Order: sequence, then C-alpha cells, then structure tokens
Amino acid sequence: MNKTINISTNIRYIFEYGLVLIVIFLLENLSAKTIYRLGCLLGNLAYILATKRKRIALVNLNIAFGDRNSKKKKKQTIKNSFTQVALSLLQSLWVLNHPDRVNQLIEGEPMGLDILKKCLERGKGIFFLTAHYGNWEIMGIDHGYRKVCKLHSIIRRLDNPYLNKVAMKLRTVSGNKVLCREESLLKVVRAIKNNEAVAVMMDQNTAKGGLFVDFFGIKAATAQSLARLSYRTGTPILPFFCYPTTKGTYRVEYGPELTLKKTGHKQNDIIDWTQSCESFIEKTIRENPDPWTWAHRRWKTRPHEEQGSKIY
Repeated sequence: MNKTINISTNIRYIFEYGLVLIVIFLLENLSAKTIYRLGCLLGNLAYILATKRKRIALVNLNIAFGDRNSKKKKKQTIKNSFTQVALSLLQSLWVLNHPDRVNQLIEGEPMGLDILKKCLERGKGIFFLTAHYGNWEIMGIDHGYRKVCKLHSIIRRLDNPYLNKVAMKLRTVSGNKVLCREESLLKVVRAIKNNEAVAVMMDQNTAKGGLFVDFFGIKAATAQSLARLSYRTGTPILPFFCYPTTKGTYRVEYGPELTLKKTGHKQNDIIDWTQSCESFIEKTIRENPDPWTWAHRRWKTRPHEEQGSKIY
C-alpha cells in the first residue's frame, strides 16, 4: 500500500516538475511587460477558481479591517493579492535562467543602503525582518548582486524534491545561501558571527514554539527565534521589504532599524521585541494591503485559553 502511494506521489511530483519546465520554456523569450500582463491574467483566473482561498482571504481582511473597508474594496484587495502572487511566480521563473533580468524588475537603487552599511560596521551581522509581501524572491536575488553582505534565507523545503531543486537554484543564483528550518541554529549563529545577514519571514502562522502577539488586534502565533537570537547576540534587526509599482516592477527598502531595549526581564523583552517585529509588518500591510498574501491562514493556531475555537 505504502509503495503504491509512494509511486503515485512520485509520478505526481514528476508531472508537476514537467509542467514547471514547460512554463519556463514558454516564458524564456518574453519581455518583462508581457510577463506582467500574463501575471495579471493568471491572477484573475486564480481569483475565479480558488474559492477556498478566497474565503480564507476574506476572513483575514475582515479581521484586519473590519467595517473600515467596504466589501467591494476587500474583494479588490483579494484579487490584487492573487495577481501579485501569480506575477511573482512568473517573474521568478522568467529570471531563473537569466538572473541578470532582475535589473529590469528593480526600480533604481534600494533605499536605506546607508542604514544597512552602518549596521554592518558593528560586526554583529544583521537579521532581516521580512514577509511574503511583493516579490520577495526577486528582492533576494537583487540583494545578492549588491555585494554588500551575504544573505542567508531561512526556508521550508518544498515537498516536491524536483521543484525544491528549482527553488534552491533561484534562491542561490546571485550568491545567497539558504538555511532550512529543520537545520541547527548554530548555522544561523555562524552566519551572523561572519557579519552576514539572515532573513526571517515573520508573517506566517507558527504551529509549534511560537509566541502569541497582536497582529491586527488578534493574537497570532509568531516565531520568536529572531527576537531571542537578537537579544542574545546584539545583532540588529533591519526590515527588508519589496514594494510593487503599477508597472510590475519593485522598489526595495532596507530599514529603518528597529529600536529595541533590554529591561532586565528577558522573557518580557522577547515578547515585546517579537511584538515590535509584527507591528512593523502590520504597519506595512496597512499602508498597502494588496501585495500581501492574504490567502494564508495567519490566525489558524489559537492560544491555550481559546482551545476549541476556530477562525477558519
């Protein structure tokens, strides 16, 4: 039985991989503008077909904005969010074999490079606070080509091993490194001791080991590793975000550095620092909700006192 399941699963993985290779081939000679148009079309199609994810996104928007945003505006935000995800996927596949194309997608020099360099002068590395916002893959590739400091991204391996190799190629094409979540924290510590950067995405549900902090006014299970390591090592936390334009391109911004203080009460400080990280992400999303991945079940895990209650 298990052997049959494994064979069928592997066939599915190979089929998915084959589809991705076909898409990469079809995108090969297209222009950035054409990729943008295709991303919009694919996003519209996803909006029509992905009914379950639409429901999740609407629940999230109701949590985040309540009655402050109309139902019409929320629907448009969901549609734009789906479009951004689709566009990010196509753009990432488009640059896979031609990484220099990233220059066509980034508008000018990133803001905050001076802040980044000043943080590096302390010799304690940097923790990049970021989220699934805009095109984070293209942002990472661009950072690698800046040659300011090496970037290590903490990622989850894809279930499909063939597609995982594609993702690894994309994420390391400009000299960056990846750290899988199940790997030892010693590798993270080693990276910051080498005065390198470690990027941590803190906008997704943390099923195990997370802290519950406020996110749009409701407790959300959030990774605490960034705050704990920064507390222990003195490594600065610097937001690193990618802001879409109306042309399918992006503006990248480093900073401002989060100002975090130690009070002598470690656990309370860890909670406060984690809250500060989430508050920055929330502020970014509030200012422009469309580029965030609203279809993720951000509030899935509930605190102990809410056991038995469900949001989704």
